[in-house]
Parts: sequence; C-alpha cells; structure tokens
Amino acid sequence: GRGQSQCQPDPASAASDVCKRQNQKIAIAGDGAIGGWMGAKLAAVGCNVSVVARAAALDALRAHGLRLREGDAETTHAVQASDDPAVLGVQDLVVVSVKAPGMADVSRRIGPLIGPRTIVLTAMNGVSLWFLQGFGGPVAGRTLESVDPGGAIAQAIPAAQVIGCVVHARCSVDAPGVIRHRAGNGLIVGEPAGGETPRVKALTDL
Repeated sequence: GRGQSQCQPDPASAASDVCKRQNQKIAIAGDGAIGGWMGAKLAAVGCNVSVVARAAALDALRAHGLRLREGDAETTHAVQASDDPAVLGVQDLVVVSVKAPGMADVSRRIGPLIGPRTIVLTAMNGVSLWFLQGFGGPVAGRTLESVDPGGAIAQAIPAAQVIGCVVHARCSVDAPGVIRHRAGNGLIVGEPAGGETPRVKALTDL
C-alpha cells in the first residue's frame, strides 16, 4: 500500500502513557460493531472517548458504558455519549465507522466535532471519499459521484484532514452498547496520498 502503517489495539501497550499525557479527545461517529470495538480499545488505554449515538444505543451507553466482550471476558468503559455532536465539541480525532451509504448523513452532522487540527479517520467499508486524493494526473482533486453525489461529503469533511483506515477485525453487536469481538485485531492506517507522516505515526502510537 501507499505509505500504510499497521497497528493492533493493545491495552497493555505503552499507548496508555501516550493517551494520558496528551489527553486525546476522540469521538466515534457510528455506534455499530467496529466503531464500538475501536472506541472500547481507545478508552481502555486512557483516551477520552465520546460516541455519537441515537435511540437505544444512546440510552445503553449513558446507563452502562461501552461494553466489549472478548471470549468469556467482558470489559466496561466509561464514555460520553450524545446524539448532538455540538455537545461533544471539537475533537482531536474523529473516527467515522459507518457503512458507506450512511456517510452522507454522518457528514452533515459531525461538523461541530471537526476543528482546524482535527484528524478524521475513515474506518468504513466500500470506496471511501478519499479514494482519489493524492493520485495526481487527470483525476487530481476529483470526487466519485457514486460515492459523494454533488461533492457534499467533501465539502463537509476537509480532504486534507482525512486519513484512511482499513479494518482487519470481525465484530458484532450483542445488544445496544454491547460489542462482541470475534476475530482479527488490526488496522491499516495511511495517508490518502501515501508517505509516512507525523500524524499517521501519532495514530499508530495510540
């Protein structure tokens, strides 16, 4: 891949010291299986995790925290949950973990989470909005109409703040706010344009 880095979430790693020192504010936009798994792992190493959630998931997160089941073990992680991104405020990192068809709706809502220095990590399936970023040549700066009709997503989420992510994990939702990790434990993180950068290194250190 182009400048990709692989990382495996590990609560026992030195990432705990990094998160505590930097007090990273991280929001998960998408309360499904992968977003919940990533949120739980980040909370486990000391990051300040918020979740944008709705309905039953929102109620469960507020009442019981974010619960992760791995094998016979279950861990519970305190997170801030809201259906209003403005309540959560500007974040250091926003993890977008929705299915591709849900991206347009998410992009319309997450503006209050994104400041000028916020990184947006797209951990989602399908062809992502950053796909043509960094290709150069005749496709430079173009968006795929099938992915982003009218360029609305690109207008809402600045391309320069996006980092791509491919998830190598299988998770499911046992109940609202309860995530089961089934297999895999890796993320491939990289700049759309390729190359090693300090912000990718900072993400993999988490």
